Amino acid sequence: MHFRVEKVNFIGKLLGYGCSLFLAVGAPLTGAPATKEEKVLKVGTTSGYAPYVSLNAEGKYEGFDIDFANLLAAKLGRKLVIEDLGSMPSLILALKQGKVDSLIWAVSITETRQQQMDMIYYVGETTSTMPFLFWKEAPEGVNSLSNLAKMPKSRICVEAGTFQEEVVRSEPTLRIDNVDGIAGAVMALKYGKCTAVAVDSSLVAELQKQSPELKVLYLPIPPKLQSFGMGVCVNKKNVALSSEIKKAIEEMRQEGTILQLEKKWNLEAAQ
Repeated sequence: MHFRVEKVNFIGKLLGYGCSLFLAVGAPLTGAPATKEEKVLKVGTTSGYAPYVSLNAEGKYEGFDIDFANLLAAKLGRKLVIEDLGSMPSLILALKQGKVDSLIWAVSITETRQQQMDMIYYVGETTSTMPFLFWKEAPEGVNSLSNLAKMPKSRICVEAGTFQEEVVRSEPTLRIDNVDGIAGAVMALKYGKCTAVAVDSSLVAELQKQSPELKVLYLPIPPKLQSFGMGVCVNKKNVALSSEIKKAIEEMRQEGTILQLEKKWNLEAAQ
């Protein structure tokens, strides 16, 4: 009886060693081959800014900037990852902290912003005037920011952290209400909570289409605050990525890709 137990134990150990050997040798043969991690291009943006970035009926991102970002990522040989960060201040903070590789959100190129980050031009023209939206009637005789400030109980709604806010704040006598999005600003205007809304010129046509009561007045921008088109924003420390993006955008421009996107999203008319 004692002998049988030892024999069984011996056979069990032998089978155990065999299984271990099989697992040790067989695992590499049956396991999936190791692959390198795919490089990504993490882009910060914000929806609700048609025709640049918005959500369609299916909840998917669409717009000029989304198409452009996809093509740019393909040029760089990277997978595009979109990070919707809600507002301009959040976008800039994420870029500074390295949470995103770049910002693509119709960000106007200004002297001040160029000091904070690399801004690589990709679309748009130099802007010397800015549209202000009024409800049903635009005031007569207003031809400057200072004139606008002199209007009784004048109060301007503007999206926080945008180029428009920078321009409006250049007139210290203007009273300002920051909003998280243009839709909220238009609602505030409609119900008399503000006098006017400062917006990007590319948004005017679509906003007037949605709300025909909106009237527009273009006011001059101080020379130092004029925009030089729109740029892809990259952290100044990321020199290599900036160089890659500049090269890719130049290739896209030569191929006519960017012009095709402008036509697709009707940006030529908006500008």
